Amino acid sequence: MNLLQAMIRRHLGTGAATLLLGIGLAMSASPAAADTKLPDTAAGHLAGDLVQGINAGSTARIEQWTGKVLSTAMPQEDRKAFIDALSASIRDSGGVDIVDVQASPKQPDMLQLVVKARRNGHMGLFTLATDPKQSGLLAQALVMPMEDPALYAGWRGQATTPASMGNLIHATLDKLAKSSDFSGCVTVADGDTTMFQECRGLADRTFGVPVDAQTKFHIGSIGKMFTAVAIAQLVEDGKLSWNDTLASRVPEYPDHDAASKITVWQLLHHTAGLGDFMVPEYFAHRESFIDPADYLQLIARQPRPGEPGKQWIYSNAGYVLLGRIIENVSHERYVDYIRQHIFTRAGMTASGFDRLDDVTPHLATGYYRPGIFSSTWKADWVVLGIQGGPAGGGYSNNTDLLRFAAALRGGKLVKSKTLNRMFEDQTPAGPGGYAAGFGDRLSQGKHIRGHAGGIEGTDANLQMIWGTGYAVALTSNQGPGEKWMLAEHIADLLAGRASP
Repeated sequence: MNLLQAMIRRHLGTGAATLLLGIGLAMSASPAAADTKLPDTAAGHLAGDLVQGINAGSTARIEQWTGKVLSTAMPQEDRKAFIDALSASIRDSGGVDIVDVQASPKQPDMLQLVVKARRNGHMGLFTLATDPKQSGLLAQALVMPMEDPALYAGWRGQATTPASMGNLIHATLDKLAKSSDFSGCVTVADGDTTMFQECRGLADRTFGVPVDAQTKFHIGSIGKMFTAVAIAQLVEDGKLSWNDTLASRVPEYPDHDAASKITVWQLLHHTAGLGDFMVPEYFAHRESFIDPADYLQLIARQPRPGEPGKQWIYSNAGYVLLGRIIENVSHERYVDYIRQHIFTRAGMTASGFDRLDDVTPHLATGYYRPGIFSSTWKADWVVLGIQGGPAGGGYSNNTDLLRFAAALRGGKLVKSKTLNRMFEDQTPAGPGGYAAGFGDRLSQGKHIRGHAGGIEGTDANLQMIWGTGYAVALTSNQGPGEKWMLAEHIADLLAGRASP
């Protein structure tokens, strides 16, 4: 497990998308308003020390500093991951400059710091949260890669016709290919009509195989939408209730007390108080974790970061448990259920779940960078699980993802009444809310609904502009990163076109 896995997965998973989405959209909307002055607060002082430590170029100095400022509330695994991330930043950046500083009024103890590496111009986001019980110490420290928000400056005013929008996306893909060696595909559709489709880069860097429209990519947490729709189908069929407890549907789950309090609805909304399963034990024995039942003991052993129904905590573990519920209720293996009841119904012929040792035709090799400022590519197979599942990790292509969007909105997967229920009683998250397996935010009066996916070797996004036929899909064999933000900005353009 590398340094980015340890922090992004443990704290936010794809929930990191909600944080980056709010920052990225705000900065690109008004890049001139960026503030590089650190506030006179405990978090601001710590951020200043952090930047000075990176720019001093001394790993020993940064280790000494972290030994003094990391709170005892921070798990040991996170402490090591943060120190490793800072050491990699010293190694790869050549020093950093502050690009933007943001503080959330809702979370006064948190500070977000956007920096740019002097060596190669790569950008990173440092999120620092001080410990309210231990003044001047960091309780959380997260490091993530970030695209330059100036990439999308002025987008809304530039694309007023389909042709101008296509030109804008084309030019942006060229910039991404030049600045960050982007490889992947972007497709924009209006119903059955493809408005834009282009690909860049390599599906396999060893042999120089180019990406094309038939290339399949791993799609990460986009698969959570499939799991949520499967649950909705079982509810619609009268086989399951939104309010059923985990204990009633997975009686074999070891933590009986927690299971008696956790509901299906909470699992769907990441409000069950659960966290992640991607811990060192998982990666040390990854061949043991294939089907949802294989994860039950591991998940039950993990500390619960919250209580059921209390707060939004992005949880891959919760979606694995939903997968087990699907199996117990349907009496089918999770992957078989999704294949028959989601992929087949939607006409998704290029989607599935592969094992790490499978040979899957036209499936791109995934790549990641070993640090947010690194320019080196590494193949992802060393750091992934053996097989994807209910929390994500399957594969697809843009054509299939747009078929899913069309089938969902066209009533082929669930009835409209059921679909509407999935978007009721959302949990606040990022710039919008989290529904039952879908993110949801407003843009120019239109709901933008979908899910992103990001992990080593994967950067993907599917967004639907609700009440229209518009949808956008992005897939890439690089990650974790922020290329998925391109789909969000395209969705904003489409929302603007649909608004009166």
